Amino acid sequence: MEKKIEKISELFLNLICEFYEYDSKARTFGTDTELYHSEIHMLQCIQDNPGLHISAIARKLGITRGAASQTAKRLERKQMIVKEMNQTRGSKVVMHLTPKGEIACFNHKCAHEKYNTIISEILTGSNEEQLKFLSDFLLQFEKALKEN
Repeated sequence: MEKKIEKISELFLNLICEFYEYDSKARTFGTDTELYHSEIHMLQCIQDNPGLHISAIARKLGITRGAASQTAKRLERKQMIVKEMNQTRGSKVVMHLTPKGEIACFNHKCAHEKYNTIISEILTGSNEEQLKFLSDFLLQFEKALKEN
């Protein structure tokens, strides 16, 4: 039994590493510009939360204001976003996606949908007990990672 658990652990950790390597590579998401993980997720945050200023985006993404500001500057240089003064609060700068940023977000969502489809196909035919076990395992693993 111990050997089986060890093999499953090794397989699971290898899968995490492979996914991390794949996910951390720059991709174009249907544009002519490479975007990194932090950049596409900031674009997605801007699209999902219109009218937010840099501090609010940083809080949503769980990063420092400085990191958010640097990422926004890169996205502006890459012509993915435009910055403008908030009409109601003149001192706050808000960001909006350009058409190029919209295309990247659309294709990013499609990539997530592809993963959902793969997972759904693998899990089709599983019974409630199997699904509950897998869900519980993943939740416990996530909790353990956050505690360390």
